[in-house]
Amino acid sequence: MTKYYIDISHHETVKSWDTLKKNYPFLISKATEGQTYVDSSLSSFIKNCEAKGIPYWLYAFLKKGDELAQAKFLANTCKGKVGKHFIGYILDVESGNNVAGVKKAMDYIEGLGRKCMIYTMYADYTRYRSVIVNRGKYTAWWEARYGKNDGVYRSKYPCHGGADFHQYSENGTAAGMKGKNNIDVNRLTGKKAESWFTTKANIKKSNATIAKEVLAGKWGNAAERKKKLKAAGYNYAAIQKIVNKMCKK
Repeated sequence: MTKYYIDISHHETVKSWDTLKKNYPFLISKATEGQTYVDSSLSSFIKNCEAKGIPYWLYAFLKKGDELAQAKFLANTCKGKVGKHFIGYILDVESGNNVAGVKKAMDYIEGLGRKCMIYTMYADYTRYRSVIVNRGKYTAWWEARYGKNDGVYRSKYPCHGGADFHQYSENGTAAGMKGKNNIDVNRLTGKKAESWFTTKANIKKSNATIAKEVLAGKWGNAAERKKKLKAAGYNYAAIQKIVNKMCKK
């Protein structure tokens, strides 16, 4: 099993995608920041992960303010680009973000039918504890605590006990990447198996969420709607009942 895992952005350059595939079961890369910035390496990253069959995650660096809008920007930016090897979205929360704003953003991301992660700093645990503790079943908690920050994990600088994934340095090295000592390195904590991070989840949305999508026109009309809902594993009658109630309000 790989001893560590990496996350990258345009600041790091890939030397060999074949080497990355051989050494890292999944990859993480930056996709967006705020409501307008798209990482310049996003399209290339997705294209190569799909071509090589590498499971991958994409994250948004959340600036302070309107975190929900930033989460929507992440999803809207990526939805037309990702393919079958895409696992899920990550919210990078390290800008003194509003707790309520982060909660709204997380609720939105969790409603997209993908696995998710929330990334926080060790010192911010108390601030975001309510969001972390109440995260969904398919959401992992990724925490950063560096210690000496020299690319080596030391047990005397652990993450908090409930974290699923631990970023222990931003000065690591990685096979397949150009340059030295500038790679974010991470470890599994044992809370979730490696396979959790490499396999997609069959997540069904709530009937209420689907009903809202129906009203937004995402499931078609009449017979077409019934066929699509049934094919996706949803109870057409139950959802239509909710839709009818919503229309009467």
